[in-house]
Amino acid sequence: MRAFIELRDGLNSLETACVNQHGANWLHAACDLRASLLGDQGRKGAISELIALFGDLKSYLNKLCDDAPQYREKIQQSCDQVDMLIAQIQSGLPEACDYLAKDALVNAYLNAQKKHDWLGHKLCMQQSIKAIWSKSDARTLPLHQALAPLSSAVDSLDQMLNDFVGWKKCIANGGTGHITPERGKSFGLLVIALPDDTVAEGIIPDISGNRLAIRLRFQRWSAGQPPADHNEDIPYAMMLVPIGYAT
Repeated sequence: MRAFIELRDGLNSLETACVNQHGANWLHAACDLRASLLGDQGRKGAISELIALFGDLKSYLNKLCDDAPQYREKIQQSCDQVDMLIAQIQSGLPEACDYLAKDALVNAYLNAQKKHDWLGHKLCMQQSIKAIWSKSDARTLPLHQALAPLSSAVDSLDQMLNDFVGWKKCIANGGTGHITPERGKSFGLLVIALPDDTVAEGIIPDISGNRLAIRLRFQRWSAGQPPADHNEDIPYAMMLVPIGYAT
């Protein structure tokens, strides 16, 4: 599940940087995607996990058909969509991986992040980006076109992971919440939802635990300050997605 989330966020960051015409952000996102698609030290490629998640989702949907036959037709439509998305993943992927592996600017930016930048990429990179980005469409369009089928599949999976699970409303008394996953089930993703104004105030949950018990401790992240426990009651919503259990 982690590799999928990294891939999803990398694709979103790449698209946002392209829309905003921010060269450095685009390069940073491209390097992150390179690690997701090609693998990196301590980070496996995301495509195998993406396909496994689709398989887990289809198995989960088939079980739902048995448990709720009245929704069989709608669930079968979702299963058919999963098959279509799995087939779609490979379209454009070889071109995207080839681009990320060979593009000189992406590789120079990647080298600039390394501790030992022997060729001095870091010293000239920021001055070069603006000039290179004057023709950004020619540079970015081939990658974005190649990634379009993958982006669509990832967005669809992200939506489907939430479609068959309901939200549960909770209160963190004194800023502390506890979640007890149902025994006998495997959950691959915990999603916590907070109101926008709460997050804007810098209130973020610190999450710890395991498959038997999860603890939330809400903290306030103030500018220039270390995190501080938030000791007031906090309403939040949560869902546990029973797909993609990470062993």
